[in-house]
Amino acid sequence: MTSRMLSLTPLDPYVAIIDAEQLSSLKALVDGLEVNLTAVRERDRDLRIAVVGQMNAGKSSFLNAALFGRDLLPKADTPMTAALTKIVFAPRAKAEVVFYSADDWADIEQRANDYPRAYAEEERKLMEESQPSSPFAKVMTAPRKPTADEVKRRIPEAIRSSLELVEKARQHGLNVHDYLGRTEVLESADGAEDLARALHEYVGSGGRFTAITKMSVLHVDDPRLQGLEIIDTPGFNDPVVSRGQITRNLLGQCDVIFLLSAVSQFLTASDMAVLREQLPEAGIDDKAVFLVGSQRDLALRQDRGIAVTASKFAERVPPEQRSAARASAMIQLLDKKLTEQANITLDAQIKQSGQDEKTRRILGAVKQTAPRFISGWAWMVAEHFTSLSDDDRYQLDQLCTATGYPFEPDSLRQLSNIPALRDEILAQRERKQQLIAGKEQALIEGMRNGARERLQQIEHSLQERGERVRNGDIGELEKSEQDMLRHMQGGKARLEGVFDEQVVKASQQFALLKTEIRGQAQKYSRVDVVKETTTESYTVSTSNWYNPFSWGDRETRYRDVVTVYASAQDAIEQVQTFALQTTKSLQKAIIDCVDLDELRRKVGVAAMSLFDTGSADFDAELMLAEVNKSLRRITIPDVSVGNKDYSQSIVKAFGSDRVSENQIKGLNEAQREAVAAIIADLEAEVERKVKAIETSLDSTGKTFVEDMSCDIQQSLTQLRIDIANKEQSIQQIAAARQAVAEALAGL
Repeated sequence: MTSRMLSLTPLDPYVAIIDAEQLSSLKALVDGLEVNLTAVRERDRDLRIAVVGQMNAGKSSFLNAALFGRDLLPKADTPMTAALTKIVFAPRAKAEVVFYSADDWADIEQRANDYPRAYAEEERKLMEESQPSSPFAKVMTAPRKPTADEVKRRIPEAIRSSLELVEKARQHGLNVHDYLGRTEVLESADGAEDLARALHEYVGSGGRFTAITKMSVLHVDDPRLQGLEIIDTPGFNDPVVSRGQITRNLLGQCDVIFLLSAVSQFLTASDMAVLREQLPEAGIDDKAVFLVGSQRDLALRQDRGIAVTASKFAERVPPEQRSAARASAMIQLLDKKLTEQANITLDAQIKQSGQDEKTRRILGAVKQTAPRFISGWAWMVAEHFTSLSDDDRYQLDQLCTATGYPFEPDSLRQLSNIPALRDEILAQRERKQQLIAGKEQALIEGMRNGARERLQQIEHSLQERGERVRNGDIGELEKSEQDMLRHMQGGKARLEGVFDEQVVKASQQFALLKTEIRGQAQKYSRVDVVKETTTESYTVSTSNWYNPFSWGDRETRYRDVVTVYASAQDAIEQVQTFALQTTKSLQKAIIDCVDLDELRRKVGVAAMSLFDTGSADFDAELMLAEVNKSLRRITIPDVSVGNKDYSQSIVKAFGSDRVSENQIKGLNEAQREAVAAIIADLEAEVERKVKAIETSLDSTGKTFVEDMSCDIQQSLTQLRIDIANKEQSIQQIAAARQAVAEALAGL
């Protein structure tokens, strides 16, 4: 099969007849295949390796550590200003900077212009939500005006990011249209370090051109990169739509994928979506996907139990080997724990009903090879140990305090695991011919099923449309249309109730979570007091005044001494364990709170119930098609959980050693305060998650009927036109079906 077999030329005369959404989806698939096949067929091309993942997964930090040993890839102000970067070898260092196109910027400006309306709407909603429920309280209490930050958090990220880009460009006094569509070349005579300084203006924090930079190509004078093209992606959750599309399109041209996921939020729903949906369509070989857990150092800091267990292991080896053994044990225990968590998530996806075989193979291969865990930060600190920034020095102190281990360059490099993963990336070059040889066929195979599925959907839609035109009557159609719309509007509240029910369910689940966490809090708020009894000796005089010969005599006696103390390390571990458990519980609650498939099923049932299905004039197939079109629009926000070390107040006040009896009360109070802080932050986070989900579902619920009505009216308007020109319409539909059949036969 070649790309020519997927030509859509036979369908060109029937664009007006075929459903626009279905045709657009098919066209995007075919166009993507053509572009990708052209790219993978390039003679003597480099092996393409993509580093993918969500925003803030540490992709650029990893590449800086693995390939450059310096911050060649600058960190942008925010995810909104992150740019896609290609890294290739060249004898002389240079960079090509690609600015947004005119169309890209027009889309960004349009979204930015929508910000005031979105802000006013969200502010109004927040004020309504803040009003008390009782009529008396409403009269007596003025609605609370929400803060600007509260409102901003509710505005869609694509709108917020677009406004940020426009404002940043304006702050730097850029006449944006002078640069749109251009590519600028930055030459460097002094190698990568000089190139990094030049790039800062285009992709760095506060760079003059950062806001309008879409992507960059770095030509690096490092012989290790010969034969490789490494792509650093902004992330699949990129709020800039056009840039996110570039990332998705490039996957089809890549041969190897390294998926980075922060270990604190390992394998989120968004990460799993990449594995389930993006990679199979991109023709990625199931043996060419590597899962990488980033920010390994943070995970070690947050689980003090690992450091304690590692210390016990180290006691079994000779004293001179204990330090190295302890470092190795900490890393092994951490990786074992993280791998187990990853396997649980992967197993659930593999066993999920309805999962296609290609996706199962990819997930199974990822599980089989086991995740790699790294810390780009640890490597960079080791490389620049004698000249650390204040922030890096503070983070290093926190790591040492949390683990009770004096990390130095050698142990930091071990913790980083950067050399091993760098070698694995570079080793892919040895598999180049194998990977490239199978890429074309895998890409075609990955796209073929999608094309067939889409063409079959188009053919089915045309068949139903032909039958409706053949059997339709304009008078009956108009009466049916009026009845449908009347039923829909009358049953609108019923449909909104389905969304409200889901909001209530999510709120109940989160409320239950808060109750459970509060119930566990007492267990982690107690300081275990230890009473240690020791025997001490003392001497007393046995002299008697009446016996001069006994004068000066003494004897040794013994007594029990009870020492009361508590362990600050134990309190620290209790707090850390509680924080870890609450975070995991919150993550699980976020995943479980909304079953999107179940929600769509319930909404679909409720939507169909709005119609008079018993009427002889009811067209079930048409209505079901329009309902399904509306159901595909239902989404929920992808929410995540932040990180915080709650034990620092204990560490600063008491260290990690024993505390005396007179300090126990203070230690207990510090532990309770830390646990209370965890609960307060969790409950605040729960409120934010509930609001995000509630806002999304509420907005969808209120517009669902109107959007579906619009879809139905458009379809009925077209049907009315078709019936008025019945014979001609039937002939055109038949011809279109024949064209679709020809396209299918070519697969």
